[in-house]
Amino acid sequence: MKINVHIDSSISSSASDLIHRRCSFAFSRFESSIDEVFVTLTDENGPRGGESIRCVVRIQISKRPDIIIHEQCDTFERAVGIAIERAAHQVARKINRRGFANATLRRGFIPTGIEAVPA
Repeated sequence: MKINVHIDSSISSSASDLIHRRCSFAFSRFESSIDEVFVTLTDENGPRGGESIRCVVRIQISKRPDIIIHEQCDTFERAVGIAIERAAHQVARKINRRGFANATLRRGFIPTGIEAVPA
């Protein structure tokens, strides 16, 4: 899994370390399925303040469409934390759905070891 980070020049340089730590922790269990993670952090308003820090997380999953999450907050720590948490949740949903839908949702599927009870 490769992590690419693009940070606006007005944001602290410590944001890069935070992003790498958060991504490594959040996506470590999906490392075999994720090709690349792109994180872009920009300051929309500059020095004026307000909810102006935008974090965009794009995840490339093998043989699946990309997952894109946008989050806007007042601090870069909060924006990164929420965006990566939401992205990890979406990755878990996409990856865990892959085999489940084909195996268990077929009409008439009966798991092995369980007998059908007549109605």
